[in-house]
Amino acid sequence: MTSKKNPEQKIICSIIEQESIFKLIRQTASWLDEEKLDLWLKSFSNDSHYEIKASSPEIGSEMSWWYSDKAELEKIIEEIPDHVRDKAKRLHLITPISTQIKETRASVLTHFSIFRTATDGRSSLYVTGRYEDDVIKKNGHWFYKTRTVLLDTRIIEPFTHLPL
Repeated sequence: MTSKKNPEQKIICSIIEQESIFKLIRQTASWLDEEKLDLWLKSFSNDSHYEIKASSPEIGSEMSWWYSDKAELEKIIEEIPDHVRDKAKRLHLITPISTQIKETRASVLTHFSIFRTATDGRSSLYVTGRYEDDVIKKNGHWFYKTRTVLLDTRIIEPFTHLPL
C-alpha cells in the first residue's frame, strides 16, 4: 500500500531536503577552510566536474580558469603537498540563496566571500562570487554533480592552486 503525502508533508519533506543540500554546501566550505581536501573531494559524485569561471568586460566573454573532472581533481589534490604554496588561512562566508529540487536532482545558488589571513595576522577579502551547483542524491546523501565557481574577483593575489 502506498501512502500519499498531504501538502504539509510535502512542504516539510522539501524543507528537509533543502536543508540537507545547504548542509552539504556549508560542510564543504568548512573542509576547504580546514584543508580537509580528501573529505571535500568525497562530496563529488564519480562523474562530476569542478570549474572556476570569471566574466571579463574587457574581452566581453566568460573565461574558464579551471575545469577538472573528479579523476583530475584527485590528482591535483594528491600533488598539493609537493607545491610551494601560500600559507595563509582562508575562511569562507557563504549564503545559500535558492534551490530547485526535482526528486534526486537539485540546482543550487550560493553567494560566497573568502577571507584570507596571512601568517602575520592581517586579514583581507580574497575573492567573492557565486557557486552554481548541480547536486544529485545517491543512497540518501547529496553529492556535487557540477560545481561552478563564478568569480566576481578577477585579480587574485596571491594566486592559489587550491579549490575555492
